[in-house]
Amino acid sequence: MELTPRKKAILAEIVKAHIETGEPIGSKILSQRLKDSPSTATLRNEMSELSDLGYLEQPHTSAGRQPTSKAYRLYVSELMGKRDLSSEGKEIIDTMLSCVRPDIESIGSSAAEILSHLTGLPVISAPGIRTGVRIKKVSLLPMGRDTAVVFVITDDGRTRSRLVRIGQTFTKELLLRFDSITAAKICGMEVSSLDRAYLQAIAISAGFDALALAPLLSCVFEMAKELRATKVDMEGEASLFSLCSSENTARRMLELLRKTDAVHGILSSVQTPVGVVFGDDTEYGELGTTGMVVASYGENGEKGKIAVIGPTRMAYESIIPSTSYLARRVGEVMSEMLKGLEE
Repeated sequence: MELTPRKKAILAEIVKAHIETGEPIGSKILSQRLKDSPSTATLRNEMSELSDLGYLEQPHTSAGRQPTSKAYRLYVSELMGKRDLSSEGKEIIDTMLSCVRPDIESIGSSAAEILSHLTGLPVISAPGIRTGVRIKKVSLLPMGRDTAVVFVITDDGRTRSRLVRIGQTFTKELLLRFDSITAAKICGMEVSSLDRAYLQAIAISAGFDALALAPLLSCVFEMAKELRATKVDMEGEASLFSLCSSENTARRMLELLRKTDAVHGILSSVQTPVGVVFGDDTEYGELGTTGMVVASYGENGEKGKIAVIGPTRMAYESIIPSTSYLARRVGEVMSEMLKGLEE
């Protein structure tokens, strides 16, 4: 059933009042908030019809009504309208972002920390599932007679390093052999292709140098395995406990949010640059009466997502614009970093 303009105005005001107070809203309070309000009797009738349609619920017989997730969903998608972040809000985010360490991998978690600080709510950041990423460079820096640091750099700007001992003295010939093998057989390869079988094939091709090179090559492949993995970071974890009805519920939710596959599945349901996922729309009962404001960052949103976790009645009018703007700025910063690497 299509809601009339009056029903939409009433529902929007109830949602806003409930966000502010957390209390059921009665017809008397509603009439004081609405511009050109109809009579309280008319408001009660309208609220009753909205309840029948699943937009409102009445926690107690004598109490007012409060919005359901269905009402919040409509409010966010239509009734709230598009909101832009104020110039002051943008300046605050830009200032905080300028203090972040310029690192491709940590910028997502840094953004989550900023957003958690601004909202007072827990925030998760999840890097995108990277496909087609290639090894850009592998280098070796001797640190002692038989010890060296191995560096790996990918074409999406991530780096790994590890200290390795090979059990024999590094020679100039051995260093040249390592550079030759990695340049020919590893650089330019997709990270996903560097598995144990490929390592064994390279080791065999190394001939007499295989024994000395094995620890170094093994190290490269261990780092490639690490680069293939994705992880979810959370900031403001302590505030998660205030969102839940009990400590046990909070711990169950926290356990869920540490599962990378589950989080990616939840966040991927948002196909727009910014959107909201309501807990009761997911398959996870742990999310209960929570909502997530989710925004994507990077070109076409492929670099990752950031999500604010709050109660269903969180302040969407301020949180959505802040999350959207921060995600856009993170994408721009990442693009600048990658451009610098190419140069």
